[in-house]
Amino acid sequence: MFKYLIVILSIVLLFFADSIKAQGALSKKDADHIINGEAPSVAVGGTKVFMAFASGDSIFCSYSSNKGQKFSTPVLVAILNGLVNAGGRGPQIVCGKGQLLLAAPDTSGNFYSWLRKETESSWTRGGRINDLANLAKEGFLSLGTNGNGHFFAVWLDLRVARKNNIYCARSIDGGKTWLKNQLLYKSPDGSVCDCCKPAVAIKDQLVVVMFRNNLKGNRDLYLIQSKDGGATFGRAYKLGEGNWKLNGCPMDGGGLMIETNRTIRSVWRREGSIYTCEPGKKEIFVGKGRQCVMAGMNENYYVAFISKGRLYCRKPDGKIIDLGQGDGYPKLVAVDKLTTLCVWEYENKIHNVLLFN
Repeated sequence: MFKYLIVILSIVLLFFADSIKAQGALSKKDADHIINGEAPSVAVGGTKVFMAFASGDSIFCSYSSNKGQKFSTPVLVAILNGLVNAGGRGPQIVCGKGQLLLAAPDTSGNFYSWLRKETESSWTRGGRINDLANLAKEGFLSLGTNGNGHFFAVWLDLRVARKNNIYCARSIDGGKTWLKNQLLYKSPDGSVCDCCKPAVAIKDQLVVVMFRNNLKGNRDLYLIQSKDGGATFGRAYKLGEGNWKLNGCPMDGGGLMIETNRTIRSVWRREGSIYTCEPGKKEIFVGKGRQCVMAGMNENYYVAFISKGRLYCRKPDGKIIDLGQGDGYPKLVAVDKLTTLCVWEYENKIHNVLLFN
């Protein structure tokens, strides 16, 4: 326990020091603060932006009242023995109807959750999301919410013939309990891509899941939709016109969003290139890179990706800007119609930049 107390104290002290240094470095378009930690995740709730991140086995949460320019002192949420943080894993956070939900994977293959009201400060332990233990060995989990207190989780699961396929679960009571896990997609070839994180986006009753498949040696992105809040799903279909023949896993799941008019947009990697794509349409080249995500409101959306050790972002006008050094998996969240927040990891430090339309 003494070891964990030293880690927590160090993070708090370093957080203050870095925030003070960053305050004098605000530019006209962004604020770049450095937080000691890894695997950040961000969500918007009310007038605040919440960020969860990890340091070793410790999970922390901080918030911003100014759209992400400056974050509060981190608060320890939990210590999870065997917390997995690499490769886009780590703690995931979402917010809906005043309720914060945080979930994280362990090395045994389980997803544990914690809950907190936006207006409160203490976290309580929620339920385990996977109803059969030790079957989510890859630790890839994505969370979504419809904003009305319903949460949705999707992940890679080994319960069918010890092969990774797509499973999901719903919570209709604000994350307190989870309904029976559901097989969302089983690959005809036995397994989907083993090391690519699935993505989920939700708009009212529309739930959209994207995952990288493994069919006939092709590692292409597929989409599957539900129109009843995730109770049932239609068939899965491929995104884009090209194929990626690959004997291995690229560890690159891509990003997803739903616009107000229910237009679905996706971003993903094929070979060394990043593409955006709407279902049923030809993919559009963005640039060379990997580990891509997207966020925004309607057509004002951003795409962030890593290329040659740096983080780049394509703005709504098509211009690509350099945000700095990056070796982790970036995260984007739309704060409002004009503002998007980007957070990412570089050498065990978390950076954040505000982007304006």
